[in-house]
Amino acid sequence: MKIIAIYDGTIHSKKALQYGLRKIRETGGEFVLLQVFQGSLFVDYGAGPKAEDMARAEAAGQLRDAEQIILESGQGAHTRILSEEGDPEELVLSIAESEHADLILASPRYKRIIAKAHCPVHIMPGTILVPVDSSDFQTLDERSIVAEAQATGSKILLLGIVPVHLYSAGEKKELAEIKKKVQSSLKKIKAAMSGQGIDVAEVIRAGYPDEEIIGAAKEHSVSLILFPSGGKTPSELTKAAAILLDEPDRVPMPVMILQTAVV
Repeated sequence: MKIIAIYDGTIHSKKALQYGLRKIRETGGEFVLLQVFQGSLFVDYGAGPKAEDMARAEAAGQLRDAEQIILESGQGAHTRILSEEGDPEELVLSIAESEHADLILASPRYKRIIAKAHCPVHIMPGTILVPVDSSDFQTLDERSIVAEAQATGSKILLLGIVPVHLYSAGEKKELAEIKKKVQSSLKKIKAAMSGQGIDVAEVIRAGYPDEEIIGAAKEHSVSLILFPSGGKTPSELTKAAAILLDEPDRVPMPVMILQTAVV
């Protein structure tokens, strides 16, 4: 896996750096940190050479901070730092493509690159969409999702899925029971996650899971779709996860599945 992150010294970009280093240690691959100095900003507005010199010195200091974060993160992550001049959005897109990156990490100020990038873009902080159905929700999944939200400073959107396509017109009672189970599961999970200081919202949609997940992701400007492991019993969410992973062009944000929980 190859991850590229835009670094500008902000708290958000430092989180992206720390997050990217952790992911590369977990999955293997390479992490590329990109810092871009936008010299054009000092041409059009009559800024003197002193202002540009100060900005360059500040950028150099930010890069030293990044190097220190990488050093303190320890071994286990193959890392490169690129320092370029130009337009940050244009450069991250071109470098990500030429480097065959699998994922771009960026702060909300760069969200316009989502529509142009050749690979998924993870905006952080953002909103993590977690699909939920009537199947068992593992405690280990809950902890992993909360940890992901904390690591990226993100909110969580619990999306309850009611698979109406599985029920005929004569099975209204069964469908109503499933909807109740989904609603109950949503409230229970929300209460548990909110109790850990996470900003959690919930919505419920009925239809084919993959279509409803994509629809909700676009409607709520989701930054990551995170599927629970689903426990021991496969569900419709398992199928939806496989569909979205096989059809990456349908989703501009990354899709992840938690490893199977061991209980």
